[in-house]
Amino acid sequence: MRPGALRSRTRRAAARAIVWPPVYPLAARVPRTALLAARAAFRTGRDELLESTLDRLERRSPGLAAVPALRADLRSFQGRYEEAWHCARRAAGLAPAWPAAAARLVRLGYRVRDPAEADQQAVATVSRFPLSPEPIWQVALACSGPEQYARVAAAWRAAADPAGLPRVVRQLAVAAGRAGQLAAAAGWYQQAVELLLATERPAPAPARTRLAGLGAWQAVGDLGRALDRAGVPFFFAAGTALGLVRQGRPLAADGDIDAGIFAPDWDRDRLVALFTGDPRFDLDLHPQSGKVGLRHRGGAPVDIFRFYPEGDRLWHDGVFVRWHNSPFRVARQEVGGLALPLPADPDRYLTECYGDWRTPWPGFDAFTEDAPNLEITWPAYHRVHLLRRGFERLAAGDRAGAGRELGRAGLPLPREKLT
Repeated sequence: MRPGALRSRTRRAAARAIVWPPVYPLAARVPRTALLAARAAFRTGRDELLESTLDRLERRSPGLAAVPALRADLRSFQGRYEEAWHCARRAAGLAPAWPAAAARLVRLGYRVRDPAEADQQAVATVSRFPLSPEPIWQVALACSGPEQYARVAAAWRAAADPAGLPRVVRQLAVAAGRAGQLAAAAGWYQQAVELLLATERPAPAPARTRLAGLGAWQAVGDLGRALDRAGVPFFFAAGTALGLVRQGRPLAADGDIDAGIFAPDWDRDRLVALFTGDPRFDLDLHPQSGKVGLRHRGGAPVDIFRFYPEGDRLWHDGVFVRWHNSPFRVARQEVGGLALPLPADPDRYLTECYGDWRTPWPGFDAFTEDAPNLEITWPAYHRVHLLRRGFERLAAGDRAGAGRELGRAGLPLPREKLT
């Protein structure tokens, strides 16, 4: 691992790649196509072209914040976090009202700054951008202790109009959850539900990551090449295995790329070091999970899970649930011109994971009883997940669905509110 890349667990909690899709402000005199070309070069890993394009843009428009912002993203993927932070600071200085610039500064601050200084910056960002999802999200991802969460929550309450809570409720609930304050996380969703029920204002559409448009196929190939070069045995799992077997590609509606490594081959520190030095991936680690989370250059999230034996089953863990399978072998299968490692008996594996896996199920949620191989390991956190589902259904106008989800979480809606 490069020196100073990850200096503490707190910084690893904030190791999140840039907000996707990235948005960079344009100056009127800068050709839009030049910045679009730079973004395309970034996403496809054409770094020499990207550097030369950014140099030309900087000479032509030295005050354009989009240039140092994109340099910050590039340096982060290259593992050059100190340089990335300086680029992010310049972008924030050029565009102090740009939420995405503030988000980069928070994220990278936890990579390279003193934790207390990074915490102070995060709280100040909440005060300046209380209703902007991007910077609040980065603050939430870095919130790994009760004291920091208390400062974040106090700053938000002091700065925000409470009516704006639905815009950032997921971020605030994540901050509470990562700090272990699950009652507070549930409380944010309950308050947001009450606001939606009490007002007839349109609710914001819940933001969801979908692989469509995020270079998922390229991420599959790049991940495979990186692990194969390092001699790490692995396989594609869960929803990625489903997409590769059923459709010959990752599912566009899926939220991430899933891979697994059997316990005897698992070395988390080695994986972190490997992908810190890989310019096609940036780290996206969770303080309450042993998985290795990544973000591919094209935007696709990646989760690598440890599959471990317990009794007569293989298990892999999420934050508040775990999933089991019968022991299985791995075999390379030809998919889209690539020899990809998958469970050797895909029918048995996918049936255990999904039941009727051949029939698409758009609303499938692997964190609920939709998954036949699920075991809940942290009920209080699972309740927060159900509250989130209820809030999102309510925000989408599905009151009946919201009532079902909230009822499962112990927060039933009054009958008159269900229609």
